[in-house]
Amino acid sequence: MEQTHSICKGINDGIGSKRIVVVGAGGRLGSSLANFLERNHIVTRFDRSQLDLTSAESIIRALEGIDYEILILTGALTAVDYCENHVSEAYAVNSSGPRLVAEISATKKAHVTYISTDMVFDGLKEMPYTEDDTPDPISIYGASKLEGESGVMSASKDNLVARVSWVFGPGRPAFPDWVIDKACSEYSVILPGDKIGCPTFSLDLIDWLSVLLFNNCTGPASGIFHLCNSRPCSWREWGYYCIDTARKAGLPVLARHIHGVSVHSVPAFLAKRPVNSAMDTAKFSKLTGIRPRDWREALRDYVIQNPSFNKYLSSHQGSKPSVA
Repeated sequence: MEQTHSICKGINDGIGSKRIVVVGAGGRLGSSLANFLERNHIVTRFDRSQLDLTSAESIIRALEGIDYEILILTGALTAVDYCENHVSEAYAVNSSGPRLVAEISATKKAHVTYISTDMVFDGLKEMPYTEDDTPDPISIYGASKLEGESGVMSASKDNLVARVSWVFGPGRPAFPDWVIDKACSEYSVILPGDKIGCPTFSLDLIDWLSVLLFNNCTGPASGIFHLCNSRPCSWREWGYYCIDTARKAGLPVLARHIHGVSVHSVPAFLAKRPVNSAMDTAKFSKLTGIRPRDWREALRDYVIQNPSFNKYLSSHQGSKPSVA
């Protein structure tokens, strides 16, 4: 992250320990976020078995008997194509469940952060989307998340919506893991060349969320913020950089070429994807003085630190990855 200027104190200066709930703590972002917050705060974790967003009874049972000041809702139904054929479940997990969570939290005067998505946009804009652009989702997933945003913000205007995109990081395999695995076992990869967005490294995202929640001079930030790493790219460009980074790290990459196709031509995609869902983070930078770093730098860190790639190195070279 590139720090420019901030008038506020650091995240551990003069704040004190907060009582925080993380809903969705079994997922990639939720588990890493809870681990990070536990360094300085009292964290209550709920995974799906403990708090089921499709069940009002489960939500009430989990939340009504505990005290907390901040709740971060990372849990969601993010399987975009699955949502198209499971509409009721998508709206329950992504919309009505979060609304009830936010309403219960409002009775406790607790701040809620709802993690949303770039897929609330239709993809027709040629430039990156700002928070002032009008959402117009073209999939059930995007529509359910947009309704979730509305429900959380209607419970309290002090709540926060963080729109993120193309998240990767420790915990569960994501796009870079898939591409690198593919490139180490096949000689060619096929990816959309017209799908534009901004990758988001989960560990960077946790830093940005921490600043918004604990490094704001007037308390936790409210409203909608776009959070992602800098510089838009296509899926094909992202894939090429994943493969090049893996090769430089010493992994036995076979693929030399990525065949580009249109995102609308991929047979496996049931749901429509916005062609351009790149997001502008200027609002976040203006508030915090932080400009999110380039996704390529974040990807290099991820590949170097990812133990799942050691399976290739064990038979290829006996050392950990290193990227010049």
